[in-house]
Amino acid sequence: MEKKIKMEDAFSESDVKLYSRGDTITGTVVQVNETEILVDIGYKSEGILPVGELSPFREEGKVEEGEEIEVLVTYIDEEKGTVYASEKQAEYEKRIELLEEAYREGNVVEGEITNEVKNAGYHVNLDGIRAFLPGSHLGNDLPSAIEELKGKLVPLKILELSRRDKNLVVSHKAYLKEEEKKRRMALFDSLEKEQEIEGTIRSIVDFGLFVDIGGFEGLVHRSEIAWKDLPVPPTDYKVGDTIKVKVIDFDKEKAKVSLSIKRLRPNPWEGIAAHYPIGTHVTGAVVSVTDFGAFVELEQDVEGLVHVSELSWGYPENPKEVVSEGDKIEVVVLNCDEEAHRISLSLRRTQNDPWEGVNTKYPRGQQVTGEVTKLTDFGAFVKLEDGVEGLVHVSELDWGHVAHPRDVLKEGETIEAKVLNVDPKERRISLSIRELKTDPWRQFLEQYSIDEITEGEITEIKDFGAFMKITDDVDGLIHVSEISDQRIATPSEVLSIGDKVQAKIIGINEEKKQVRLSMRNLFGPPPVPPSRSPRKRSRKQDRVDERPFLDEGGHETLSMRDLLDDSLDDEE
Repeated sequence: MEKKIKMEDAFSESDVKLYSRGDTITGTVVQVNETEILVDIGYKSEGILPVGELSPFREEGKVEEGEEIEVLVTYIDEEKGTVYASEKQAEYEKRIELLEEAYREGNVVEGEITNEVKNAGYHVNLDGIRAFLPGSHLGNDLPSAIEELKGKLVPLKILELSRRDKNLVVSHKAYLKEEEKKRRMALFDSLEKEQEIEGTIRSIVDFGLFVDIGGFEGLVHRSEIAWKDLPVPPTDYKVGDTIKVKVIDFDKEKAKVSLSIKRLRPNPWEGIAAHYPIGTHVTGAVVSVTDFGAFVELEQDVEGLVHVSELSWGYPENPKEVVSEGDKIEVVVLNCDEEAHRISLSLRRTQNDPWEGVNTKYPRGQQVTGEVTKLTDFGAFVKLEDGVEGLVHVSELDWGHVAHPRDVLKEGETIEAKVLNVDPKERRISLSIRELKTDPWRQFLEQYSIDEITEGEITEIKDFGAFMKITDDVDGLIHVSEISDQRIATPSEVLSIGDKVQAKIIGINEEKKQVRLSMRNLFGPPPVPPSRSPRKRSRKQDRVDERPFLDEGGHETLSMRDLLDDSLDDEE
């Protein structure tokens, strides 16, 4: 009888393949049921592949008997001799290896955005493996709304990859940055100095224009926009404008490109002095008006300055009184400095000089009418005609004392004056208002004399005396020694401003127009004792203060000794 041999005895250990957990093997599907699939993997028993471990990339999860399939050993039960496997993990390992290679090599991968991680970023499908795309790494060329992003395939760079932690982070922004770097390197390789290229203005700042010249922005500094000085770029440049520029310098390592607009044309200031010799009459447009003058454009990037003093023969307070922006005017070249890029111009010298023949128009002694244009501490300027002004010195405003011209005149007021002097060379005319008025000092001399007693009001008190108004225009000084028969230290001990007093005129200085008054002995000197000689002086008289008698302005008049001498002469 033939001996029956058991199946397990028919195989030796050498006939059975040995596997370890994590191995990837290829087997054949031998049986399919609802929960698991048996796969012949060359082991003593078929491997068990749960339905849930099929690859997610299978169409509708279908698998057929006899189909070759690649699986990964997940668990081996040594006692039962059972091997468990996973097609899904085998697929993951195969694909993660490709991603690891891309990560090591720095290659770009493509992923599909599947959904949003709120306030964090997005989930991305990388050929079946889920990755995380932070919101800060989305890039500025993509919308941020998930409705617009979902299903979109985008190029990415892998930032982090850990198979153990199953951590995979990607960035679209890093991809853009790398692409920009490639374009920049290609651009720098193609650049040459003096090269003329077209670009697009991307931004405008105070110091210049940033121009995109092919994926990279170069700078046109404001000094390179025009051959004239510009504080800021002109307003006629707009973001988005296409302009032509010249490459003047570039640095590949520092990633900088310097561009120029003005160097696309020759420097107009070279040889400019020959174009605009001194004395040349030229026509230009007023491009700006400042406090100190007006700038006139003579040609592109060439401007000259008409200083305020050269705008007119008059004396404008503001240049805008004479010219406005946009005016076309004729000017004369006064100076041309090629090195400094400066041209001085004159508008007034294209017109007749009103000072020619001015001494004939305004002879000395003539009465004139004019408008007060300016008041200063020293006098008032009066406009006689356009470009011709005269000065009324403060001393010529009135016969009386005037502290400041504004006390008697106002700007814009029309006045009459008398011509005192004309100097055409210095462009000066001296005028007087008081010369047209009656001299109050003459009137005073006609009405008053020495020893006359007069009454008036105290108008001012000083340490050395008090001033009394004699007429509306003439004051007299009562020295402190002439206020009282008793010795006083200061006039304020006896007098106050506004007091009405009587005083005798004891001195008149016609040259200095000063009057000395006395409140003592108003009705004649006291009788001289017989024992005293009229010519003999007492010790007390010898001690009389010989300090000068000062008027309101501190001017010296007569000393007390002089006064006593006058008294003795009168007694004699």
